[in-house]
Amino acid sequence: MVENGLPRGRFDWVTKHIPTKETVHQNRLLRPFAPHLTRSSLWRFNRRSVPRGVALGLFVGIIIPVMHTVIAAILAIPTRANVAVAAVTTLVINPLTIPLMYYAAYRIGAWELHQDVALVDPAAAERVSSELGRVLFWIHHASGPIALGILTLAIGCATVGYFAAKLIWNSTARERFRRRRLQRQHLEG
Repeated sequence: MVENGLPRGRFDWVTKHIPTKETVHQNRLLRPFAPHLTRSSLWRFNRRSVPRGVALGLFVGIIIPVMHTVIAAILAIPTRANVAVAAVTTLVINPLTIPLMYYAAYRIGAWELHQDVALVDPAAAERVSSELGRVLFWIHHASGPIALGILTLAIGCATVGYFAAKLIWNSTARERFRRRRLQRQHLEG
């Protein structure tokens, strides 16, 4: 029932789509890092590497909107995070979640900077004549809160992801230990 440390069934889709040590050599962007990425310690699922991979994947996925999977895989080397978990976790950030994330980042950043939460001051926007001018005006006034909000979201999500993965890993390990103990007692008794 358990293959490579993962229960079958629940993770079949994930295990088919995560990068493997062999596919690292095929990716032209990862080829220079292949000698480091093929170390088996980066691909093992254990209590330390999985939470690191979750935190790294969430942080990189939020901070860097483009090529975040490759960057997370490369950053997994020095952080000793699980490469596959880091790569898969970046997929939480996708075209469906980016608009919500940037809106939340703006709201959080504006709150942190104690700015008015209106997206654009209507009186100031009327003074700008062209449509391009309005867009540039909005970008100018929203860039600070969005940048701070993205950083806050990345740190917050990485922290929550790390501790959630650690909690889930520990509770799963405790449950496996309890089942093994009950099995031993049943066989002995």
